[in-house]
Amino acid sequence: MTAFALLIFIGGCVIFLQWYIGIRRLPVISNYPSDCLRDLPSVTVIVAVRDEEKNIYDSVYTLLNQNYCHLEIIVVNDRSTDHTLSLLNKLKASHINHDKLKIITISHLPAGWLGKNHALYQGFLQSKGEILLFTDGDIFFTKETLKRTVNYLISYNLDHLTLIPENKGGTLPYRAFHSYWSIIGIWNFIQLNHAGVGAFNMIRASVYRKIGTHESVALSPDDDLKLGKLIVSKGFRQQLGLGKDLVSVQWYQNIPEVIHGLEKNLFAFMRYRVLYVVLFSIVIFLFHVIPFIGLFTASFFAQLTFAAVISLYALMFTINARIFNDSSWFFLWVPINAFIFIFCLCRSAYKTIRNGGITWRGTRYPLKDLRKK
Repeated sequence: MTAFALLIFIGGCVIFLQWYIGIRRLPVISNYPSDCLRDLPSVTVIVAVRDEEKNIYDSVYTLLNQNYCHLEIIVVNDRSTDHTLSLLNKLKASHINHDKLKIITISHLPAGWLGKNHALYQGFLQSKGEILLFTDGDIFFTKETLKRTVNYLISYNLDHLTLIPENKGGTLPYRAFHSYWSIIGIWNFIQLNHAGVGAFNMIRASVYRKIGTHESVALSPDDDLKLGKLIVSKGFRQQLGLGKDLVSVQWYQNIPEVIHGLEKNLFAFMRYRVLYVVLFSIVIFLFHVIPFIGLFTASFFAQLTFAAVISLYALMFTINARIFNDSSWFFLWVPINAFIFIFCLCRSAYKTIRNGGITWRGTRYPLKDLRKK
């Protein structure tokens, strides 16, 4: 058991160093100037929405309030059945910058497309901006968001800038899980060497065309990550950053919403392969559950080693808390969140295989088609 504990400790040290070096390199874009360039390029913000009546008015309102001159906002209403469209029309009729807002309504989804990807692509087809920002209908922006991000993108000669938004609200168990999720997510981006965040994907329009647009990821539930991979593989310059004080979202409210929300994505992250699901679940269990069990059940020297592993986690969560304004004590939730994550992952795989595909927002996508992408 001592040798096993030592292996987990060594692995934990490697992961910690990878994560720490990576997160230290992530720029906080709000710390950079918003006025270093005089002539800013035109920007088109493209928002894909379906049944987003809860947030759509306030979200698009923050876009219309941007301190940015050369701006158009295209909201693509993808077959909504709630009050999304009426709220958008109300906003367009009342806001002082209503001329910047264009509303497109889609009533039919062609074969071979995921709804959101198709909506974003349709928005692109009607866009005029030199720079595109793909985002969601529940994201909120401060007035300086576009100025600062475009200045950063141009100043550092980037082709793609994607930001991790601030996460707001939710129950205590949800906040603890999100803290755990953010650490895993950033480490995953570091290992992949590419990134993409659906809340904020800013890309030069010329580059978007060269990588094949959303047509190249038409059936990918993780389109943001797949686009990021294409951008890097084609030799373009990409930067992942932190959207603190610029971009925010309430991802979910509670754990049941997390479980339901991750249903369509997690198996896709595993490339729809059961073997990857099994291996990743085992790794999560070994690294995030066993040390907490072994702390009370193993031999003395193994206990000391497991205590060192847990101390590493405490340090990671302390650093993470300073960045994302969460509690450093969430490291105590690691084994609970590991079980939640494994459950979400296995549930995503099981439901996708059992149903022969995924059903998302009223549309079914066959597994055989998803695997093609």
